[in-house]
Formats: sequence, C-alpha cells, structure tokens
Amino acid sequence: MVSVCMISSLHGLYDDRIYWKEAISLKNHGYEVIHVGTGDDDLDFISDQGIRLIQIRRKRYFLNPYLDILFRKITGKPDIYKKMLCICSDLRADVYHLHDIQVNRITGKLKKLPHAPKVIYDVHEDFADLLLSHYPKQGPVRLLIRFYCAWLNHWELSRASSCDYIIAAVEHIYNKFNNTSCERNRQVIYNYTTLLPGKLKSAENKTYDAIYCGKINSVRGAMQIAEAVRLVKQDLPGIRVLLLGPVPDVRYKAELLNYIEENGLQENVILYGQVPYDEIGSFYQNSRIGLGIFMPVSIFYYGLQIKTFEYMAYGLPVICSNFGTIERIVNETGAGISVNPLAPEEIGAALVKLLTDHEWYRKCSENGIHAVRTTYNWQTEEKKLLAIYQNLTGRP
Repeated sequence: MVSVCMISSLHGLYDDRIYWKEAISLKNHGYEVIHVGTGDDDLDFISDQGIRLIQIRRKRYFLNPYLDILFRKITGKPDIYKKMLCICSDLRADVYHLHDIQVNRITGKLKKLPHAPKVIYDVHEDFADLLLSHYPKQGPVRLLIRFYCAWLNHWELSRASSCDYIIAAVEHIYNKFNNTSCERNRQVIYNYTTLLPGKLKSAENKTYDAIYCGKINSVRGAMQIAEAVRLVKQDLPGIRVLLLGPVPDVRYKAELLNYIEENGLQENVILYGQVPYDEIGSFYQNSRIGLGIFMPVSIFYYGLQIKTFEYMAYGLPVICSNFGTIERIVNETGAGISVNPLAPEEIGAALVKLLTDHEWYRKCSENGIHAVRTTYNWQTEEKKLLAIYQNLTGRP
C-alpha cells in the first residue's frame, strides 16, 4: 500500500481541502494517509474516516498567525520544524504532500531521506499577497512587509524547485511557477465543493435570510453586511443574517458587536462562531442567500472562495463582490448578483431583490445547483489528484 504524509503548519487537521477533499479521496482509493499538523496540544489518533492525525504542540505569541510567524523570525524563537521533520522521517511515507509555505523549510531534507520519497508542494494561496492584504497600504510597516514578501517569494520558488510536483489551487498561483524547474510538473486542482446535498428545504421554511460562512475580518465584509442589514431593516424588519465563522481579531470583533448593538441589530445579525466542516451543511439548509462580500484586495481578484460553490450546491443565490474570478463565475452561471463591496446600499438592494422577487430567486437557485453538479464539484478535481499520484508512484 502506498503511504502518503500530508504536512501542514497553518491549516487545521480537519481542513476542508487537506482532509475532507484530498486525504479522503486518497484514502477511498486505497492509499494509507497520515496528516501531520500543528495546534495547541500534542495529539496522535485515528479519525472516524480511518486517517491518522498527528498534531504537534505549537506555542503562539500572537493571535494573528502572520504576525506570529514574523515575530518568530525576528526574535529567533524556537520553531517546531525539527520535530516535524523527525516525525515525518520516522513515518517513511512514499509521498510527502506539503500544504503550507513554511513547511518548505524541510523540503530538501525530505528529498534526501534514504527511502527516496516523492514530494508534492500544494500551494493554496499566494502567501505574500495574503500577508500584504492584512496591513496598511502605505507607511513604514507596509514598506517593511513588501521587502519581506519579495524575499519570501524568492525563497518559496527556490525551495519548491526540489519538489517532484506542484499543485496550485488557482491559475494565478500556477503561473507563479512559470520559468522555473517546476514548470513541467504542475497542475491546477481547484478547491471545488464536496457538498452535493440531495433533498433541499424550500425557501419558506428556512431560518436565516442570508449567511456568510468563513473567517470574519476587515477584508471579508462583515461590517459592510451589518451596515446593509441596517438599511434593509426599514423595509424588512424581520431580516436575519448569520455570520458563521471565527473572528481572530479581538478588536474587530468588539467593533462589529458594538455596531450591531448601537443600531439595534441583535435579532438581525447573528454571530455564531466556527462549526466543524461536516456540520456546515445544516446551516446552508436553513439559509436563503449566500454572501461573499470581499474587499478589493489582490488575493480576492484571482481567488476561488470555496463557500461560493457550497452556497450554489445548496441552492442559495449568491451575492458576491463585483470583481475577479468569482464574479465571472456567478455572472456566467446566473447564480446570483454582484455588487460593489464598499457600498452597503448595493448589498442591501441585492438582498431585497432576492428576498422579494421569487421568480428571480428561483432561477438563481436552480442555476447554481446545475453549475455545481455539472462543473464546480470536487469529483471533477479528484481525478486530477489521483492521476498525479499514479504518475509519481507508478501504482494505480
């Protein structure tokens, strides 16, 4: 049996792409799969799906993961990568599948292991762009971060050159490896949804008028959604919007909660917190509209937000930002409405349109379901993953 060791440092053991898509697909097709990651405690157990999960305890100095990484580098704090390398070496996996840029620190050593394993680098996002999106657009801090990101890009490409294969989550990342030694051995595997529900609830029997699912912060439109709800409340006093996900920034959470309270929106905007991936479907079943109000920063122009396809799979018309790849998909499929993310009045008007025009709602809902079942689903991407593994290992 071919053994696969997934390795991550920023994603959770049950990350939707790593665990629920790639690891489960490989497990279902006869591979032995282990996921080595980091977290608050040392863990080693077998999941309900038969995948071994090993978590290495990691001390955190800042809640913001990017600031935490930067602090470690500047101060020379001890890291966990030596321990990670030791564990991964002992596993003697046939394939090591890396999922975070930081794990590239051990790529060269993995390649030099005596049993000559294959190494895959799975690039989920452009880390430099992601880092820049969390800092001011001007000022000395921005300048420092830009220099750091330029060095980081060079370092990433250098380390990735020793990998046997590059998997990119979007075309923008795929193109990043043009004119490198990885150019010939790379593939885009989109992060489409595994959620393909059967029977769906009718819109009249749902609890929430709209839902946003995912991390909640200043570039993901939570405040703009709350402002839109305040405007819509005049016409639809009973409107209920669910914000489902973690709020890592304590100050931003306080600001958001303060706005909700000051405007009397406690019954209209509900912050629920994070739920396990396999429970998300029940919240989609009870929601009418899916929200993807992302700010105009570079990572959202080319990114594919998985939640969009999950909304569509459950028949939720989508209200998305009016730029980038997601807008193109939503417009081409007729699955929703695109709006200016900086204009709460546009977001509010789209909410009213979908909640009051039942025929328009029905068309968007049906279009989204059809698009996911025919194109934007994980089954289409799983075939690419299995072909890569077959080519690398020489075994079906």
